[in-house]
Amino acid sequence: MYTAPVISKAGDTFGVAFSVDGQEKYTERQNKTTSSSVNMECTDKDIDGSYYYASVHAVNAAGTRIDVSHGYEYYFDVNESHNMLNWVYEEHYNMACVKCQGYSVDDYHGAWFGGYWYADI
Repeated sequence: MYTAPVISKAGDTFGVAFSVDGQEKYTERQNKTTSSSVNMECTDKDIDGSYYYASVHAVNAAGTRIDVSHGYEYYFDVNESHNMLNWVYEEHYNMACVKCQGYSVDDYHGAWFGGYWYADI
């Protein structure tokens, strides 16, 4: 599946492509230095009707992802933006990533989303 590049601006860009419903993908990790929320903006998608849920995870020194969302998940479609609650900093980690899980994914074409995310806002 082709993943189109995303034009950069102040935050880190992301692109996630899903092949099937419920598939999980993770953004690249970023340094997290404050107890602030993590901001994510979905600016692009290629298939109408598809969407994803996102939650914040910490990344430990070994590269293992740890769910620090305390159950908070956020719905994303194109032109959606959320400040996502998380406990990366409070649980003594310094790296964050976002887990994205796709839904209403087209069986033939899949679904692609792109945008920006910021570990510290």
